Order: sequence, then C-alpha cells, then structure tokens
Amino acid sequence: MSTYLSGHHAILSGTQAPRALALQAELVSACGVGNTVTLNLDGVLSKGGSGVNPQIEATSQVKSAFGSLSDNVSLFVIDTRDLEPSGRDPIWEVPLSEWNQHKTSMQVVQQRTLLQVKLLLQHQLALTKAGTALKPFLLVIVGYRDSFDGTLDPVIAKLQRDITWLQRSSSVAFLDLSTTATESTEQSIGAAVGILTSSHASHGVISVNAVWSLRGARTNDDEMSAISDLTIHPSLSVKKPTIKIALSFDFDALSAFLGTGHHPDNCMSDYSTGVFSGRIGARRLLRMVQKYQIADKVTWFMPAHTIETFPDTCKEIAESGAEIALHGYAHEGAMQMTKEQERDVFTKCLEVAKNLSGKRVRGWRAPMYQIREHTIELLKEFGFLYDSSLSHHDSQPYFTPNDPPVERINFSQPASSWLKPTPLGGMYDCKDGYPLVEIPIGWNNEDMMALQYYPHVSNTNGQVDSRVVEQRWKDIFLWLWENGKVESEDGTFIFPLLMHPDTSGLAHVITMADRFIGWLRSWGDSVEFATYETIAREFLKKKGMTPKA
Repeated sequence: MSTYLSGHHAILSGTQAPRALALQAELVSACGVGNTVTLNLDGVLSKGGSGVNPQIEATSQVKSAFGSLSDNVSLFVIDTRDLEPSGRDPIWEVPLSEWNQHKTSMQVVQQRTLLQVKLLLQHQLALTKAGTALKPFLLVIVGYRDSFDGTLDPVIAKLQRDITWLQRSSSVAFLDLSTTATESTEQSIGAAVGILTSSHASHGVISVNAVWSLRGARTNDDEMSAISDLTIHPSLSVKKPTIKIALSFDFDALSAFLGTGHHPDNCMSDYSTGVFSGRIGARRLLRMVQKYQIADKVTWFMPAHTIETFPDTCKEIAESGAEIALHGYAHEGAMQMTKEQERDVFTKCLEVAKNLSGKRVRGWRAPMYQIREHTIELLKEFGFLYDSSLSHHDSQPYFTPNDPPVERINFSQPASSWLKPTPLGGMYDCKDGYPLVEIPIGWNNEDMMALQYYPHVSNTNGQVDSRVVEQRWKDIFLWLWENGKVESEDGTFIFPLLMHPDTSGLAHVITMADRFIGWLRSWGDSVEFATYETIAREFLKKKGMTPKA
C-alpha cells in the first residue's frame, strides 16, 4: 500500500473508536507521519454543552490541519463506519441549521458525514478565493451503502459536481464495505484507498471487492498476497460510457404563433413573448453556452421567419460557431400543408439559412414534430443529412424510416379489415440507398410543454416547478448511464436535450438550465457536447457509409 500512497498529503477524519484509529494508523504509515493529519471532526460536531460553538471549533481544527500540510492536500478520507445532501446549493454553502432537521438514524449518518465533507471543502473553497490553484485531490468516504437508505448515488453525484467546481480533475469515491462476507480489515481498506488514490478512474460508489479492477502497474505480488482478503470481481469494474450531449435550441420566436400555434384569439401579449425570445431569451442562452465553452458544440433549429425577423440575434448565434439547422419557415406543421407548399417552404428556408451561415444547412426538425411520409421524401430530395423529429429510439441515432403510412382503423368496416399487423422496416435498414439519419427527440427531453404558458395552446402548462423538469432530465441521464450501453454496438449513446429561448430564456428557467448544463459538465471526460451534424456523420461512419453530397 505504501507504493500507492507514498508522497501523498492526507487529512483523515473519523471517530475515536478503535477500528477508526486502526485505519488511521494504516494510512498514516502508508503516507508518512509528516504528510498526514488525523482529526475527529464528527466527535467535535456531535458534542454539545461545552460552551464552544462546535462548528467554530471544527473549522479551527480543519484550518490548523491544512496549515500543517502547507495547504497542499491530495487525499481526504472520512471513516463513517462508526456513525449511527442538502438542496441545490454547493455543499459548502448549506446552512448548519439544515443539518439538524434529520430524524432517522440513516439520515443522521448522512448529516454527520456531510458535515465533515462540508468543513473540508469549505477550506478548499477559501483557498481558491484567495487565488490558490488547487491540485487534483480525491475524497474517499468509507462506509456502508445501506446506511444511506438508497440515497447514496445522488449524494455522491452531488458531491462529484461540487468537487469539480473546485478542481476539475478531482473526484469523490464511496468505498462500500457492504458486499464483503466478513468485516474488512483495516489493512484491506487501507489498500483499497491506496488503489483508488493511484488510479485515474471516475470513482463514484465502488465495492471494496471491485477495487482490484482499478489497480495499475504499481501493484506488486507482495502487496497482493498481504491483502488477499480483497476479492477480484471484474464484472463490477467502473463503467465509463462515451456520451454525446445533443443540446439543441428551437428558436421559434414569433413564428410559434403563425403556424402550428395559430389561433384566432392570439393577441399582442402573446406575440410579445415571441419578441422576448428573439431579442432577449436567445441571447441569454447564447451567453450561457459561451460561459461553458460549448457554443460551437450545440445546434440551433431556426425557422427562416426568425432569421429574417431577428437578423442581429441570429447573426450572433451563427458567429458563435453553432450549427444552424432548419425548423420550417413560420413553424408550419406538415399536416397544415400540401406537398407542394412544403417543397416551397424547403426552398425558401435553405436560401435564407445559407445567407446567414454561408454554407449549406444539413439538418431539419419538423415544427411540433409534425412530419409526414412526403416530408421525408422532400428531405432526401433536398439533400439533407439528418432529421430530428421522431422517437423510434430515445438515445441512439438510426435511419429515418421509409415505411408506408400507418393504416388507421375504419370502424365503419368489419373488424376483419383491421385485424392485421402494421408493416415496419428495421431501424437500421436503408432500403432506398439514401442514408438519412434520424437523431431522436421527444416531449420529455424538452422544456416548453411543462414550463411555458400559452393561453391558446392546450398542451402547455407553465406552472410546473423547473426543478421537476430538471430532476426528470437527471433521471433520464442516470438511467442511460447505467443501461444505455446495452442498446448500442460500442457502448455509446446520445442524450438529446431541447430548450426554447422563450422558455429557458426566462429568468426562473435559465437558472435551472444553467445548473443542469453545469451538472452535465461535471461528468468530465465521460460526456462530450456535440452538434447534431457531428453525431449524424459519426453514425454514418460507424455504419461504413458516407453522406450524400
């Protein structure tokens, strides 16, 4: 274990119970006495009646510990085995009073664990505010998954986000001791901490039995034999899928009230929200993606009416390096037009978009996702690379279907006339030789229907708390993280996300949007923001095909 931890500066916190002291002795020996400080933050924080504010005393001890290590700490270990997250704020900003509201024994474990984390990270935050450039560090929490009552994964995900804000290459690991048949020894736990420290994996929650999958070339036979009670379980190795974040913006603006959103009672106050989108909301979202340095890795689907009505805003978006794709002229639905009218719309839109971006536009999203079989024919006729209007899949590109219209039931006819299956092609069939790629999208991956209110559009709501949508998006992402690789050939998937400037540009919603993009960025190298055109071209490359010129 000393091979792994030699030279590391560590702060160790736990109770004064015998096994905690034994683990501290192991780690002190491995790191070197002069490079290690041990604390009993939980003991300080849980005592009362001493006349000294426990948090002030604990903060003083943390400051002293950092000072003795010259503020250069690369490893934090919090031993929670002897212990019988909060909100959207970073862990170091959670008021102490919030921790006192927990009642159950499992909630107390979280409270007392996260209080120690908070104190350590508060000092790291103070260093960054003072201009110190933090070096990468690892926070290891040692304990039992069951003690967190099913909330461990979101707690660790929150801490990983917060730690990434402090130092982008740093991480948190929860070393779960629940899966061992017998109680792990301090020697084996110490060895596991050493392996976690020396590896560069994205840790999260990991079983003590699975740590061997992270071991590197520094392992030697003597160390392996000395800690043989660790079991090798390769199937539990840390997963690191490659995820493409397909972030897009439907810049409807005024056109939202002209095509699919037309209603005879639309009035000036309705149109006003479209003007807000064109002049204010879009620029707010543009600044947000520029802040996260992903402005050239997102796709804006623009009705040509928006481009011609709000030319200055659209020019700023194009100059940011974003991909420009099409979204009708005036947000017309395919069900509202004849095929010839739709052909005229395509012709006009391509001309307007080329004048804006200076190059041929390759992507299309049907307004309100209203797409017909003849729309697909026109997309191929006009040489499009991809469409993003359908949801045959929710996280994998596929070929836009070339199937005949679904035959509806005519209940005026005998039942025998509809008692038959619907003919469907395969998702990866390219029957006519034209590789039009479909990049999925759907109502659950967008903001507008839940968070925007239009008086004359029946499926808008506008009164949903933005955190409800944020949690839905996180639930989708986390499920795909755990399961998405099963549905692809190479273990990758895409995460489509759609925002509207008239919705996510609103002050209360952009707060959530900004927070969620930051959360996605906190996954580090596991995720990559990519334009829809990039995703479509990579899909065709995997299929051994080239796009039409």
